Order: sequence, then C-alpha cells, then structure tokens
Amino acid sequence: MNDLGLEIRLSKEATPTGTAVNSRRSTQSQIIMASNRVKIDELQQRIAKERKIIHGFQVMRTATGNQDIIRSCDSKIRDSEKTISFYEQSIRELHESVDQGSSSTTPSSREPPVDPRPTHSAHSSHSTSYSDQQSSHATLVPSSPGSKNSTGAKTYSPLDLIKYDTPLTAAKIGRMLHHLEFKIAVENQYKNGIEKMLKLYQQEGDKKSRSEAERKRIESNQKMMLLTQALKRYKNLEVTGIKDDDAESEERKGHPRRPLSGALQITIASAKDLDHAPLTSKKGITESIVVVKVEDTPRARTHPVRNDRWNEAFEIHVDKANELEVIIYDRASSAQDSVIPIGVMWIRLSDVVEELRRKKFGLESGPGWVTAARVKETGSGGELMNLPPGAAPAGFAPPDPSVSSGQAAGTSSDGVDAWFAVEPAGALRLQLNFVKSNVRKRPYDTGGLGRQGAVRKRKEEVHVQNGHQFVAQQFYQIVRCALCGELLYNASGMQCEDCKYLCHKRCFTKVVTKCISKSNVDTDGDEEKMLNYRIPHRFEPMTTITPSWCCHCGMMLPLGRRQLARRCTECPITAHADCTHLVPDFCGMSMEKANRLLQEIKTAKSRQSTRMSSHSPMKPSTEPPQSLHQDVGRLQLSHTSPPSPPAGPSSDYHQSQSPGSRTSLSSHPPGGFADPSRHDRQPSSGPHMPRPLPAQPSMPPSQTGAGPPFPPFPQPGGNEGPVPYPPQPRPLPPQPSQTRPDFSNPLALVPSHSSTPPPLPPQVTSPVKSKGSRKIGLDDFNFLAVLGKGNFGKVMLAEEKRSGQLWAIKVLKKDFIIENDEVESTKSEKRVFLTASRERHPFLIGLHSCFQTETRIYFVMEYVSGGDLMLHIQREQFTPRRAKFYAAEVLLALEYFHQNGVIYRDLKLDNILLTLDGHIKVADYGLCKEEMWYQNTTSTFCGTPEFMAPEILLEQRYGRAVDWWAFGVLIYEMLLGQSPFRGDDEDEIFDAILEDEPLYPIHMPRDSVSILQKLLTRDPTRRLGGGPNDAEEIKAHPFFRETNWADVYGKKIPAPYFPTINGPMDVSNFDSEFTKESPRLTPVHSQLRPEDQKEFEGFSWTAPWAQ
Repeated sequence: MNDLGLEIRLSKEATPTGTAVNSRRSTQSQIIMASNRVKIDELQQRIAKERKIIHGFQVMRTATGNQDIIRSCDSKIRDSEKTISFYEQSIRELHESVDQGSSSTTPSSREPPVDPRPTHSAHSSHSTSYSDQQSSHATLVPSSPGSKNSTGAKTYSPLDLIKYDTPLTAAKIGRMLHHLEFKIAVENQYKNGIEKMLKLYQQEGDKKSRSEAERKRIESNQKMMLLTQALKRYKNLEVTGIKDDDAESEERKGHPRRPLSGALQITIASAKDLDHAPLTSKKGITESIVVVKVEDTPRARTHPVRNDRWNEAFEIHVDKANELEVIIYDRASSAQDSVIPIGVMWIRLSDVVEELRRKKFGLESGPGWVTAARVKETGSGGELMNLPPGAAPAGFAPPDPSVSSGQAAGTSSDGVDAWFAVEPAGALRLQLNFVKSNVRKRPYDTGGLGRQGAVRKRKEEVHVQNGHQFVAQQFYQIVRCALCGELLYNASGMQCEDCKYLCHKRCFTKVVTKCISKSNVDTDGDEEKMLNYRIPHRFEPMTTITPSWCCHCGMMLPLGRRQLARRCTECPITAHADCTHLVPDFCGMSMEKANRLLQEIKTAKSRQSTRMSSHSPMKPSTEPPQSLHQDVGRLQLSHTSPPSPPAGPSSDYHQSQSPGSRTSLSSHPPGGFADPSRHDRQPSSGPHMPRPLPAQPSMPPSQTGAGPPFPPFPQPGGNEGPVPYPPQPRPLPPQPSQTRPDFSNPLALVPSHSSTPPPLPPQVTSPVKSKGSRKIGLDDFNFLAVLGKGNFGKVMLAEEKRSGQLWAIKVLKKDFIIENDEVESTKSEKRVFLTASRERHPFLIGLHSCFQTETRIYFVMEYVSGGDLMLHIQREQFTPRRAKFYAAEVLLALEYFHQNGVIYRDLKLDNILLTLDGHIKVADYGLCKEEMWYQNTTSTFCGTPEFMAPEILLEQRYGRAVDWWAFGVLIYEMLLGQSPFRGDDEDEIFDAILEDEPLYPIHMPRDSVSILQKLLTRDPTRRLGGGPNDAEEIKAHPFFRETNWADVYGKKIPAPYFPTINGPMDVSNFDSEFTKESPRLTPVHSQLRPEDQKEFEGFSWTAPWAQ
C-alpha cells in the first residue's frame, strides 16, 4: 500500500509538467497546420493562374494557321498541365499533413501506442529487437528505381529524372535547382576568364585571337540567358525547401562518382518542342545543329537540318570523363559562325552505365521477383525445407533480364533509348550506350555463379615534399634520377603520383621545386623563395640518336621520334614533349647546385638565428632517458601475463598511410585452399598472446568421436595448469577414413561436455622440442599433384612418407614475401592456423606443421578431397534444407573465430570445402585479422567484391560485423543460386552493394527473407550479429528455429549430400587447369640476404602429435 501511495503521489506531481509539454506540442502543431493551409491557398492560386495560361494558348492556337505557332502552343499547354499535376499532388500531401496534425492534437493520440505484435519468447528476443531496428532504419536502404516507396510514390533513378516524360516531382525539381545553380556559377567563371583574355588580346593587338575570344564571350552570354531562364522556371515551381535526393544518394555512398573511360556510342535522332531562335527576315531559314561535349571539349557535331531530325550516330572514346553535355544551336543565316544556343542538357556517364547494368542484370522488378517489403506484404509461400532433393520451389528461378521492366522504361538491347528534357524547353531523343575499357570483365551467366578472386587495396607510404606525393615504385626499364642525374640501381625509386617526377629514395627530400600539377599548391615553397631563380628553358624538337633520358620523369626518350622529344638550347637537358611544361625554370642550374645553394642559405640563416638567441638561457632537459632494464622487464611481463581485450580500435599495417593502388588477386586455387598470392597486413607487436576464450554455453570445447583426422590436444583442468603433451603421439588415421559416418550409433558423435575452461593459445615462437622430437622437412613428403596456383607459389597435394597420410601443402616464395612486405601477414596466418587447430574445431581446416627452406616456406594443411561448395552449386542447385545445413556449420566456424578475436573477411563458396562425410570445412585464412574483439575496428580494404560489406567499400573503420554481411550473401547464393549484387566489373558490383536492394522470389518464406534482410543491413550497428552477442543473435532468428546447435557441432545431423571420389589420389574435384601440371617446385634464382632470412626465424612449427 505504501508503494501504491507513493506511485499515486508521483503521478499527481508529474501531471502539471505533462500538461505543459502537451500544450507546447499542441501549439507547435497548430502553427504547422496554419502554415500548411497558407501554402495550400498559394498553390490553388498558382493552379488558377496556370489554367488561365492554358486557356490563352488554346485561344491562340485556334486563331492561327501557322504550324510552328501551333506546335509551340501545344508544348506550352503540356508544360502547364504538368505543372498543375505537380501542384495538385503537393496539395494532397499538405492536406494529409494537416489531417495528421489535427489527429495528433486529440486526447486519444496522447495515449502511448499499444504494440499489436504478440509477445515473443526469450529465444526470439534478438529477432524482435532487430526487427524494430530495421524498421527504424528503413531509410538507409534505397529502393530500386521504378518501384514504390513506403508512401506509395514512385521512385526514379537519376537518369529517369532528366527524361522528358518523367512527371514533375520534388526530387526532379530539387535536382535541377542544384544542378543549374552549379552550372551558372561555372559559366560565370568561364565568362570572367574570357573577358580577361579579351583585354589581354586588345593590349597585344592580336586581332584573330581577339575575334575568337569575342565570339566565345557572346556565346557564353547567350548560354547564361538559357540557364537563368531555366533556373527561374524551376524556382517558380518550388513549393517548400526541397532537398536533392540525388545528393542524398551521393552522401549515402560516401564517395563521389568515379570518372569512366571507354567508348560512348550516341545516336542523335530528333528533337521536339524546342524554342527556336526568331527569324531575322521573312526569307530566312532556321537550321539546327547539335554539338556533343565531353568534359567541356567538343567531340561530335551534327549536320545542320531544318526539320529537327538528324539520325546521326557517333562513337566517342573518353578517358576518365564524368559528364556529357549536349547543346542545340540555331543558325539563322548561311554564315558558319552565326549560331545561337537554344537548348542545353547534361547526362552523367555513370547514370548511363548504371541504367545499362540494371537492365542487363534484371535488377528492375521482374516477374516473380520483388523486394523484401513486398514479400512480407504477400505472405509466405510455404515451408521450403520439406521439398525433395533437387526440387526447385516455384518462383525460385532467376529473373530474366530480357523481360525486366527496364525495357519498358526505354532501355533497348542496344542501350538507353529515350526522350531527354532540354533546358529551358523541348526534348531531344537520344540512344546511348557505353562500353568500358581497361576493366576486368566478369563472366555472367543468368542465375549462375562463378569463381572470383579477392582484392586488397595496398596502403603505401606517401612522402609529401613541396606538394609532391612521392611513393616508392619498382620500374622495369632503365631510368635516371631527375635530381642527381644518376641511373637508379635496381630501377627502384620514388615517383610523384601527380606529376610523375622520379628520383632516388635518397634524393626525394632534396627536391626544392613544387609539384605544379597540383592546383592547391599555388604558391612557391620557402626553398624557391630563398633561391629566387627564374630562368625558363628554351625547348626545341630533337631527333634522338643516342640514349637520352627525360629530366623530369626519368624515362628514356624514344629513338628517332622528333615530335616526342625536346632539348633545351641553353643547357644540356632533354625531356619528353609532354613533360616540358612540368620542368622547373632552372635553366643553367642543376638540381645538385640548387641544393648546395639552398644548404648554404639555410646554414647562414641558422648561424644568424643562433647569434641572436645566444643571450637567451637554454634549459637542459630534466627528463632522464628510459633505462634498458625497464624495457626488458616490460618485455618479459608481456610474455607472462596476457592482456585483456582492448576497448579501443585496432589498426592495420600501414593504417596511417595514404591508400595506393588496388591489387586484384584473381589467380587463386580452387577448393578453398589459401591463395598463395594473398596475405593481409597485420601489425607487428612482439610475440602473440591470444586472449582466453569466453564461455561457450552452446558449444562444447572438445569432442571425442568426430573432428579432424588428428588426436585431440590436452585440456587444462582446474588450477593444475596445462597438461603436458603425451610422449608417445597417437598415429594419424589414413586418408580413406574420411568416409560417411555411421549414424546407427549416434552416441559416438555426441561431443563431450567439459566443465574446464578452454586452454590458452600457443605462443608464436616454436615450442622447445625434446630430444626425441622429429623435425619435419621437405624430405618427409612426396608431391603428387598441383591443387592451386598463385603469384607467390602453389598449393600441392603431398603424401607423408612415414605414415602415407595425404596433406595439402601451400608453398610460398620468400623473395615475393619480402618484396611485397608480407612477412607479418604470413606470421599472422600461421597464428590463425594454430587458433583453428587448437581445439580441433570440426568446421575449420587444421595445421599439421610448417617449415622452411632457403627459398620457400611451407604450410602443411589438412587435405579435404570433396571439393568446394562453388563446384557443387554449379553442378546442382542446393535445396533449402541443404543450404540451411551448410549455413549452420559455417555459423559455428565464424563464431569460433570471433570468440578468439579473429575476423575472417573472405567468406565465399570457394573457401568452404566439403568432406567425404558431407560436412564443411572453412579454409583460406590469408585475409584473417587478429585482435578484433567487440567494438575493435580496422580499415584494410580487402575481400571478394561480391561479399564485401558497405563499410569496407566506403573505406570506413569496420569490425566483425563484416563477416555477418558476407554470411548473408552466402545464404542468399546457396538458397537462390545467384549473387544479390551483380555487375560486369568491380565498380558496378560496388555500386550495386551501396545502392541496390536485393530481390527475392515472391513466394519465398518470410523467415528466409527476414534473415537475409537483417544480415544485409547496410548499417553495421543494426545488422544482425553486429551487437555484443555476436552469433547468438543469428542463432535465435526464426530461420534457425528448429536447429539444435549441440547436434550441429557434434555432427549428429545427417548430411544432405555426400561427395564421392574414386580413390584417395582422386583430384577430380579440383580445377583441371592446375591438376594437369607437373607437381614440382620451380627453381628460384634469387638469393636472400642474411637480414631477410632473419625475418623467418621461429617460423617452423610441428604439431606435437606429428613429431
């Protein structure tokens, strides 16, 4: 009773405050309603004005017989009708806002809303919470163009917004306002520059140049009139403050649209509703010309016509272009220079490419394929898990691009064919197509999947010197230093990324001239001001007979090519014709002399400053240096006490360095074995001390009857410390033991539930071997076949001579590892192998040993002969039950990695192997990253394009949630047999990941759609599995409602499919491109230095049971 009385008193005290808050909200709502009513009245007045305009043009149309005037009147009437339609739609939206505001002021609206959903059990609590998060975050997921959003309004792509037939919308008006204001600002700058040139030519008396500048000035003024007229029209249409939806899309993507290179195919068909220039005389004839500009450079021009029909096709090769500009001119006389611009339009090349991609890959809503929201509206199509093997459910066929709605929107088989709006009035029919150049095309088969290698963006160190962006480069020809004039030893030096200035690594700090190709470095540096030397070179063409080098880029000049080489007549320097404008004005002075002068000037200034400051006392530093024994003690402490998981972000190797070029690793071995050419950069922080594992209530730490074909590691018990390894290791079972399990005795597969905590991970350094330990080396194996091949080495099948056991050995070349700075990443891969092997996880590839020779290092891995899931899904579509079976086992593998602070980052069908008993093994640890606990982040750009999370593409810091995004893509591919994000090249795939919404069969079960939608959430904080509970959130989803995770871990669930082989040596499940090669090691002619060999000290390791 006392508690009840206290609650009543508190509620009474809170009543006045609540009333005041509601009163303020009611007042604000009334103000908004009044403002909306004023806007409605204004719009109704505008509608009445437009109706009068329509009536006036109708009267004019009936009063004349001139066909040109009739066509003009019809065009004005159509424009007014579009405007009225837009005003009426705006009035409806304002009415809805007023109605909602009036309903919000009623007493019933102040009651808290009651959740109509039923109460869920604790098992589905994660699903409920993520459903709420997804609904609140729906604005982050863009709708497919042509579809309808949550309000029922149709959404348009950026290319649709500039089409003539697209109705006026807030998005279109906002986009044009933003675009026209920007174009007017650019044209103003252009006009100001022309006026300055005109004054200069007038002073010099150059009549020809002055007349050309005058012509450009007149044309610029006429173009400004067109842009101002168009801007005024759209400003009159503006009702309220409209935000540009296209700008929102760019903001969401986080990076500007990339320039494109390739062949632009454009056909200029005809025009209509243009406002032609008035005739100067009754006998005058108006002719129209269309000029196509790419990046403000005229590239195509039509013949003049009198009926607005050209039907001319052009193919324009562009290099790193962004925008296409089309200008229509009228020529009212026979004079060639008397042209008047009457219309202009702009088309982004990226918008054209995006439209073509959507059409090709059927990303428009095709028959039977809809977005996740539409699937939820129509309801579930039934339970898919009970279908017979090999049966495909209805609606699970891939969408047919030929019947997509993109064709109805005007994308023909030859490109985009549509009427595009011309500003300020009219339309132009164009047929556009764009073929990219210098791209790595990806094979596309409707509804199919193909192997794709991972990519990694190297972060190279950039050294800034006077605006130059110097990066270390390796050249494959004889080059010369532009500073000292000596040839580069081993053709390795520093080159500016912008102006291509080349010099020695020891010389780049002496460069005194600024990088003149950088617009932001517009002032001279301090060094140049000190020298105050400005004598330009006098270059003239030269015919190169003897070897000569460019004084700027350091490359050899072409022999006998007079038009490509230049020589200064005053000093003995030579340069490419394209490099002469980059050569500094130091004629008569070498760079070495300039540096000596600069050094003397600095020395003199230093002496002067020293004399002036000699009267001021100098305070000695009182902080003593840190003693050496403190460092040693700290190092010993790091060996004895493992640190706790950090809360801050962790950085990758070269984290603070500027990004360099992206390396594509397309040559990768099949079967999921680690690609010898791929390693990730990991930090080097001394010996590795992994963290203790957290509690695993749903997964036993060890098992007795199943797992990899090697004995279990001992487990520590209580406080007795770790148990030593047994002196007599148990022999390994032979390869044929990888057979179907006997399900007649299920107890044999039940994992043992141990109450002892998991053991601490092993140290990085090799364990101290006893006198009876056996050293593993190259002589212990016979190579049988090549399984895969990469840039660094090979993956080969080998037989151990002593036991006859088959192993997969990855061979890496040391010189490639050293040259590519991959030593730390190789050591990290070894540590991940040890983590995977420590507890004999049933779904991770184990490590037998690793050793080294003078030229190579070797990883001896567990061999799985059943092939990878990519091979099997290409042979046969997975049933939903089979896809769910594999997904559950992959989930446990990822959970184990995350519990050990490791993120995987390269999950895909290629890296999931299938054992002969029908279960999976996750392989290829080359992109794994250590020390990635909850809320730790990294920033390395790496992964396979189709599986990369948006935060990786945006080059943001990311955490372990990237694995759950890839897990969603994996489930999508296994269920539907195609990728949710497709494209011809990496850029198109990245755009699809950032912009497209995946499509699903209309009869797909709700649980399947739900888990995919929540895993493929672009915001990692709202993604399923992105919270502190990690994999437990995914396990609790209804998709895995009937899954017993202890049975999954213990392999008690019967496998839906068993791969077959003809014998232990059968490698038919691997790519014949590699297996047909001879299994031998190619000779290595280079020899490593002793200091390079020291980088691999302590690398060799052998499992205790293998000794």
